[in-house]
Amino acid sequence: MNKRPLEEERHRQQQFVAEVQQCDALIYSVCRLYGCRRDESTEDLYQEIVCALWESYDTFKGDSSFSSWLYSVARNTAVAYYRRNQLRQPEISLTDVERDFQDWHETPNPLVGELYYLIDQLNADDRKLVGLYIDGYEYDEIAQQMNLSQQAVRTRMSRIKVRLREIKDRQK
Repeated sequence: MNKRPLEEERHRQQQFVAEVQQCDALIYSVCRLYGCRRDESTEDLYQEIVCALWESYDTFKGDSSFSSWLYSVARNTAVAYYRRNQLRQPEISLTDVERDFQDWHETPNPLVGELYYLIDQLNADDRKLVGLYIDGYEYDEIAQQMNLSQQAVRTRMSRIKVRLREIKDRQK
């Protein structure tokens, strides 16, 4: 086993912490996009993502930006977390749904809360696509991350926008 000198390991840890702190909002964005609306589940998922990032930190080679790599690891971790918790909680009570809806509207900007609530109604792949778009990725970067063509990304985004409007209209 290749052991790093203590000083090198400390530097690596400090660098990791600094890079993760710079992407803090991105990690919370992934948590919200993958259905974690309650404080405790958001924090649990956040911690799970940071652990996954640390475990795979050696795989980051710098071929892409750190935030792109982080987003990919965070997204994959969130999908696994969501699937695990969905299997454990097959039923959701009406009280939980009402509380979640209220939580969405307690965000500082009610429009942001409403947007995340609507996005949460989409399937996992569409949430992932919207998440990348919201995070400022260009269509070519989204296509690359999702293994799609740019045209497929454009078409899906167009359909998602229509679906979000339909969901919003049904709630009126």
